[in-house]
Amino acid sequence: MATKGKSGTSAHGEHGAAEVATNGNGALPDQGASPSPSRGQGPATIAARPSQFMIAPQQQPGLATFSVDFLTQQLNNSPDIEVVKTVSPPRLFGFQSADIGQVPLSPLVLAKMTPDKAKLLQTQAGERCAVERDERLSYMLDPTTPQLPNPGVLTPLADGFTTTIEVLGQDGPLSEAEVYVFGSMWPAQGITDATGRATVTLQGESPETIRSILVKPKIDYWTFWLDRPQLVPNSVNRIVVRALGAVLRNFPGQQLMGWGERAMSLDRLPPSFDGAGIKIAIIDSGLAPTHRNLHGITEGTSIVGTDKSAWTVDTIGHGSHCAGIIAGGPVGPGGGIRGFAPAAEIHICRIFPGGRFSDLVSALDYCMEHGIDVANMSLGGGEPSRIIEDRIVRAKQMGMACIIAAGNSSGPVQFPASTPHCLAVAALGKWGEFPDDSYHSQQVLDGFQSRDGYFPAKFSCFGPEVDVCAPGVAIVSSLPADGFGAWDGTSMATPHVTGLAALVLAHHPDFTKGNFQNRDARRVERLFQILKDTSTPLQFGDPNRTGAGLPNAMRALGLETGVAPVATAAATATDPSLATLRRLLGLQPVEAPSMVPAGSPTPQSADPVQGSASHVARGPAQTAGAMTLQSVDPTQNGSSYVARGPAQTAGATVAPMMMDPDPAQIREIMHKVGLL
Repeated sequence: MATKGKSGTSAHGEHGAAEVATNGNGALPDQGASPSPSRGQGPATIAARPSQFMIAPQQQPGLATFSVDFLTQQLNNSPDIEVVKTVSPPRLFGFQSADIGQVPLSPLVLAKMTPDKAKLLQTQAGERCAVERDERLSYMLDPTTPQLPNPGVLTPLADGFTTTIEVLGQDGPLSEAEVYVFGSMWPAQGITDATGRATVTLQGESPETIRSILVKPKIDYWTFWLDRPQLVPNSVNRIVVRALGAVLRNFPGQQLMGWGERAMSLDRLPPSFDGAGIKIAIIDSGLAPTHRNLHGITEGTSIVGTDKSAWTVDTIGHGSHCAGIIAGGPVGPGGGIRGFAPAAEIHICRIFPGGRFSDLVSALDYCMEHGIDVANMSLGGGEPSRIIEDRIVRAKQMGMACIIAAGNSSGPVQFPASTPHCLAVAALGKWGEFPDDSYHSQQVLDGFQSRDGYFPAKFSCFGPEVDVCAPGVAIVSSLPADGFGAWDGTSMATPHVTGLAALVLAHHPDFTKGNFQNRDARRVERLFQILKDTSTPLQFGDPNRTGAGLPNAMRALGLETGVAPVATAAATATDPSLATLRRLLGLQPVEAPSMVPAGSPTPQSADPVQGSASHVARGPAQTAGAMTLQSVDPTQNGSSYVARGPAQTAGATVAPMMMDPDPAQIREIMHKVGLL
């Protein structure tokens, strides 16, 4: 596997000597302990509160490795360190152990101390111990907060106003809907009660300064988004939201194959391709076992808390949503959603809410103990961890593929997706797969104009570490207890790839009868290579947002041969170079008439190259003359479709190019767009 961007090393601080300095009796010295004042001694000076750290012994040539008992004893001898617990290494047997030439995995000691104390401890231990902050993990669901002003600019409290939002569905008031009102500085939020109402107070705002409003029903409805709402103070403002079934025909009574699965050609696979015989772990927030599409999932553990059976509790819904994408079923007339690998054996590792790096270590240990083939990790956060990376490397050596969400911070790829030993997944969306007045319409990358319907999700992390991209906007899947929701995030993109990876392992001849049947690192590398080599390239103006492109099930399973067509998209309206190149090469297809209802307006604009009519599908904040481009969808086996934006046109066709290519001009343009 090609090496990705630098993932970093553990937070070691300065390296000390190979030997640990002691105080003469083998104990780590106590350096500058500051006892807290007792009650009744007056006010205490504010200082940094203790943080939780992971301490793991590291094997060094020629030196005895610290035992966990020794580490615990030394830490307990320091009055300003509190030992929380120890985490034993995984119990590996037979083929799992892979102990020939392998360094044993380390146990962990979890302890609370100040950051300064942790830095001192690392300096004293040198390379014989890794001392890392036990970071909090976050699940990779899009944070539904638009761009806000600089939070460093504070404004004094001033008069504001109070208003009530009433949320109605098709059957009346909706309770437990989240309401966000975005003012000029700070958002206000609330949750609707049994009457469907939430009252919010906006300090220092007036109705004229409100920028937007967002409503997120709990289940079974699309989100609602409105810019510049006209709110009436001290009154009830009613919002009617649309049910999922109002857009998705016959849903949930008729089983749905989501747009993401269709974009990846799952709908073209024979029904026998169901992932049977493959073990998948979903490291997440648990599962709703009462859901109609998740009854077949019976294995799991809860890493957080003391009740190991609590994996059947999903208070967030995040794990259930991911599980539906991967394994929703059974396939047939039961209704609900269809997953990629409904016959795979699913294991749930619950680490949310409250998950830390140390919980991820325990979850990975569980996966290795149970012979998991593919682990789905829609999570991340914190600085790179040597301890976590050691676990991922060992899992890979044992033939387990880790597929991880790139992150939702709109910045660099987050850890652990940044490690080169996993498959990192970014997110994309597609116009026409959600209502124009939903929050999904706000997820297109600012300034991006789609020419094939697809767009990069603006929340998605990006960088050279991204291996592939997958559908992650308006993804409909299962939610507790037996509902459905359309969610955004690299969390939703990742299980698309995990499900396809399971199908490849279960049905591709390389793994069923070829040279990659053994559980080892070669198996994982081959799996990743197949997923990337058979992806449909996407040119979003920045390959760091798409990696190898959008995975394709038919090609990944060897059921369709040939070079994948390239789905193109202009990054800006002012640079027509790529469109010019396609026309010069004769690649501009002749299209069928638009599928938009008759009678719609058909504005046209002059083609900047040929002077003929061309049509561009635009995002929600585009010009009044927005056009609709018709092209061949590279994921739909050559069928024509319309790339839809919020305002669409009808009846337009694109004329074929009638000119001979100019080789010199082609070469010049290819240089300009980075193809030469």
